[in-house]
Amino acid sequence: MRKLRERALAVMEHLEKHGFPSMVYGSIARGDVTPESDLDVFIPRVVPMQLLEYTVSLLQPIQKRVLVQATPYYAAKAYLYLNDRDTVSAPMVPLNRDEEGFYMLAGSLTVEELRQNVRKPGINKSLNLVIPTDFGHVEKPLASNFEEAVRVLRVSPDIITARMKVLLKRREKGRTGVFQSVQLGEDSSFEEAFRRLLAKSVALRKRALQ
Repeated sequence: MRKLRERALAVMEHLEKHGFPSMVYGSIARGDVTPESDLDVFIPRVVPMQLLEYTVSLLQPIQKRVLVQATPYYAAKAYLYLNDRDTVSAPMVPLNRDEEGFYMLAGSLTVEELRQNVRKPGINKSLNLVIPTDFGHVEKPLASNFEEAVRVLRVSPDIITARMKVLLKRREKGRTGVFQSVQLGEDSSFEEAFRRLLAKSVALRKRALQ
């Protein structure tokens, strides 16, 4: 966890220095990291993607660029891969309440909280409520600790219910749940790729207008 957090801090401080405040979310924020844990740095607002790409490239070369839409009704997001697992991402349209709530559910930290070595409670992909402790963390099944999750995470019950449905559906189908994913070529921009997706998808056009 220490190595992952040092890596996250280096990336986030670099982004902040160039005008891109970010957050890190997932196991690195909760503390339940494993050898397979990756680094997910997220900029929670729409930004000029070419400028963000340039900023990230000053830190290290970008391995690949991918435009992802998790479900037909979720905001499409641009992912910059620093390596096979670590990413910097940003939405192509403003996030709605449920999408913002996802990052609270997963557990998320600002750069200042990361500097202070804060850990946050959250829900992992196994549908467990993860609560940090002084000497590690405890995990509780979300289904039987729903009210505690609402209280601890400070989000509305409907946001937790929606997240449970998504994760259960992924588990049943044995899929990642990604609706569509497009890897960009060297000469393509995120804005161009997003326009092409908009032209093909009625659901995405409706989401973009929200």
